[in-house]
Amino acid sequence: MADDGARYFGPFTDVGGMRRILSHVLRVFQVRTCDLDLPGQTVPRPCLDYQIKRCPAPCVDYEDQATYRRRAEAMTRFLEGDPAPVLEAWTREMKSLAAEHRFEAAAEVRDRIDLLTRMIRNMGRIQGIDTDLDVCAVARDGTDGCGVVMRIRGGRIRSTADFHFEDRLQQETAGFMAQLLREYYPRSGERPPLVLLSHDPGDLPIWEHWLGELGKGRFKLAVPRRGAKLDAVQLALRNATHKLNERRLIRGDASRRIAPGTTTDLQEALGLHRIPETMECFDISTIGGHHTVGSMVYFKGGKPLKSRYRRFRIRTVEGSDDYASMREVLSRHYGKAAKDGARPADLVIVDGGKGQLGVAREVLGEQGFGDAEIIGLAKREETVHFPDGAQISLPANSPALKLLQRIRDEAHRFAITYHRNVRKRDTLASELDLIPGIGPIKKLALLHHFGSLSSIRAADANALREVRGIGPADARRILDYFNTAAVE
Repeated sequence: MADDGARYFGPFTDVGGMRRILSHVLRVFQVRTCDLDLPGQTVPRPCLDYQIKRCPAPCVDYEDQATYRRRAEAMTRFLEGDPAPVLEAWTREMKSLAAEHRFEAAAEVRDRIDLLTRMIRNMGRIQGIDTDLDVCAVARDGTDGCGVVMRIRGGRIRSTADFHFEDRLQQETAGFMAQLLREYYPRSGERPPLVLLSHDPGDLPIWEHWLGELGKGRFKLAVPRRGAKLDAVQLALRNATHKLNERRLIRGDASRRIAPGTTTDLQEALGLHRIPETMECFDISTIGGHHTVGSMVYFKGGKPLKSRYRRFRIRTVEGSDDYASMREVLSRHYGKAAKDGARPADLVIVDGGKGQLGVAREVLGEQGFGDAEIIGLAKREETVHFPDGAQISLPANSPALKLLQRIRDEAHRFAITYHRNVRKRDTLASELDLIPGIGPIKKLALLHHFGSLSSIRAADANALREVRGIGPADARRILDYFNTAAVE
């Protein structure tokens, strides 16, 4: 802004939005758009704007200086977010003109009132807020961030400005909030007495003093925790997330599109560097150290992506050892990922506490993924464990906790189902192994054809011979085995 005595409004980062606002304001208030230096510089006749009723032509004295000043001041009050005095003054003017039987002039004022009323009605009202304030929110995903400033005047959203940031240091989200305050307010033109923040930038009294100096008055910053003000902050945060998504789509990075809502809540709750658009969760299932299996489920945008699910049968661990089993599963999965040039998900979750998390951290480091974000979720207390030893317990009604529980329960379900199938197949196979002449190939063919041991037992010779690889002699041996077992 130039120090030229002019009154500035903005900034407007959406040029299309700025032009729409300007078009409406000029239509309602009918102020001139020319660059004539009035009152010294005049013209002999008015321009087209006067003919289409977009300007009262003060350049040719069709409107005196005092009346035109009142018109400009009314527009300024509206742009500052205070339309009520304007409407009241116009209503009085309309009634006065009507009382003087100047009905055509009264009708023109009435039309201006209608236009302004429609403009106000179209502005979004924030329930529970009837004062002037700004709402600042930032969303981030790794090194990218987006800040939104939502200007609320008289309880209505007047405008929204957005700013995009990039920080290779991947600082905390509070750092992006500090950038937003530094970027916006030195050139904002006007500052309300209260600004609501989605994140604490740190040292709030220092920020309040600095911004107060810019605005030449008292200035209050607050991070609301409940009520209508928190609702306004969450609205601004959703807008910031949406703008960040738009930017990624424009840049052709649709694969990193951010899921609104819960994944953002999870990022905030856990203090993650990026929004967990993708998540992998691992679980181990065993009974007494037998038939031990592992599972991995994959969520994208807060929803399961079953094509990326994986299951593992433990090969190297004897007996019941959850830590060793978890190590084998993670080593196999991330060893293959490292070989293929793939990366872990944005957030890796292991079912368990400090021990399982320690194993996972070691394995990821060994495979070259030491920078991956990883947590453990203990079942009994629903406690979230972090690699640095910290622990937190999320509120029971927290959307972030519910998402973590859903992922963990899905991993557990997938592991249990696989464990049950493995145990069932091993039980069937162990009995078929007792039949002479029935080796692994024929055993698998029988299981594939009949599906269960009871169906094999109930089959006659003709049905058995329909199985590929099973001849008359094999059918006879199978029947003899089951008949003998039935007699015993």
